[in-house]
Amino acid sequence: MKKMLLFIVLFAMAGCAVKQVNFDQLQDRNGIFYLVNSDKPFTGEVVSYVGGRVEFEGEIKDGLREGLWSYYYPSGQKKAEGAFAYGLKEGTWTYWKDNGQQEMIEMYKMGKKLGNEGNVEPEAEKKDSVVQEQAEQPVVKEAVTKKEEPKKPKRVEWERLSGGPIKYLDGIAYTGYVIKHRPDGRLELEGEFYEGRRTGKWTFYDLFGNPRIRYY
Repeated sequence: MKKMLLFIVLFAMAGCAVKQVNFDQLQDRNGIFYLVNSDKPFTGEVVSYVGGRVEFEGEIKDGLREGLWSYYYPSGQKKAEGAFAYGLKEGTWTYWKDNGQQEMIEMYKMGKKLGNEGNVEPEAEKKDSVVQEQAEQPVVKEAVTKKEEPKKPKRVEWERLSGGPIKYLDGIAYTGYVIKHRPDGRLELEGEFYEGRRTGKWTFYDLFGNPRIRYY
């Protein structure tokens, strides 16, 4: 009888185990993730696949990225790993090359990058680089004197984009700036996409025009 009760308990616990949800099943609604056809912000583990291989995996809590997230190359080699807090990068983020060699380390505080650490350059290479820099300095100065007018980034209206968590423009994962207006013409949000995903600084405006900034 005790064995039967233990089996029932273990079976119930297995049935309640958290399952990973495919990231493509989520919708990004102004920075908050929801399951399709759900009005409640999503909470649970997610995973994204490309060509049958894991692209990234992590956890979402109340619609925002939370906890440890890992990203991978198509080969399966880990590409980057770090934590999110309330949807913002937090703490130490480590990046690797596709050959497994560590590329750099970045530090974040509430989505703001505090600095980064790369591979330490040998002393001899440092000296050589200083000599080379001094030799090339006149050329650099000449180049600096020629100032070019910075190009203003092109902004696409939000309504032109399609897709869920990954946004597309004319069938291609969008890279560039986007802007969205309310029906009365007032600004609602503006930010940047990279290969269809939000990146960098995004600004959201309430009905009174007050900005709320979030980093991706």
